[in-house]
Amino acid sequence: MRIHTDHNGVAVNAISALSDGTNVEGHYYQVLAGPKNLIVEFQFGGVADNGVNGVTNEALLAILIHRMKFLDGKFGCDENKRAIQHMEEALCNLEVRSARRIARGVEGKEVV
Repeated sequence: MRIHTDHNGVAVNAISALSDGTNVEGHYYQVLAGPKNLIVEFQFGGVADNGVNGVTNEALLAILIHRMKFLDGKFGCDENKRAIQHMEEALCNLEVRSARRIARGVEGKEVV
């Protein structure tokens, strides 16, 4: 399912199932960037049961923050700075969420 296409024609598809029928909704994304077909795989299942097997939201945000800071250093603008601020806030909130889940003993488990 197409979830985004940017002004350069780079498209993102959300993959809901693998060819073997495995449900991967919310975990696999296909990025169509010109001739490149990239797959982004997020952590699937808890680390305790499945090991580290994909990128986390936090890791991807850290990449985006680093990239935007680099770009802002070359082509600075208010929009870049606001985007960086919002991504840093998002990363902080996800880290707080994880810390609270760890404290409650539910990190890596499918419980609220």
